[in-house]
Amino acid sequence: MRFFTSDLHLGDKTIARWRGFASVAEHDGLLLSRLLSCVGADDELWILGDVCKPNVAAARELREVLPCESVHIVIGNHDSGPKFVTCGGYASVDYYDQVGKVAREGYKFVMSHYPMLDWDRAFHGSYMLHGHIHSLPAEGVGTGMPAPADRSNGGFGLRGYNEWNREHGIRRYDVGVDANGYQPVSAEQIVAFFPDDVRWRAMHGMRG
Repeated sequence: MRFFTSDLHLGDKTIARWRGFASVAEHDGLLLSRLLSCVGADDELWILGDVCKPNVAAARELREVLPCESVHIVIGNHDSGPKFVTCGGYASVDYYDQVGKVAREGYKFVMSHYPMLDWDRAFHGSYMLHGHIHSLPAEGVGTGMPAPADRSNGGFGLRGYNEWNREHGIRRYDVGVDANGYQPVSAEQIVAFFPDDVRWRAMHGMRG
């Protein structure tokens, strides 16, 4: 399967505190355990930025933990591209990427760390995946789990962002851990989250 996530911020004391964790160790342990509970050796994992500490050792340590044979990095504002290239083991490292074919897989994902207002084939079966804004789900992440406080300045901590996009027929999705219960999301989950093509076309006044 193909999975997506973003904004792990492993080793980041400020983010760990904002997310409600007592320590960085607790924060990193929970995020990694939830990630590893979802992905396996045969899966493909895309991490859309703000991954871990900006050094080669942290990037190498993360790669050694991940079981996926194919791990891709889309660079975020808290990342350094060369650290992932230097440590090796990552299938690709770039600032922007695309994956999938509408005719064959039923979707195309355009990926950046930052959300886009418009993107390639936005009205032809393409979805925009990103992180960066640390949006929150419409409901809490789960009983007994640490959760960030709502904040709306600049989108950071904005609650219900993905749901708002769905309601307005915008195929744009925040794959960040804050919006998804600290877990990666699969391609199938993302496509199923949005209205099907018939309803989506109707929302936009399109024929057929």
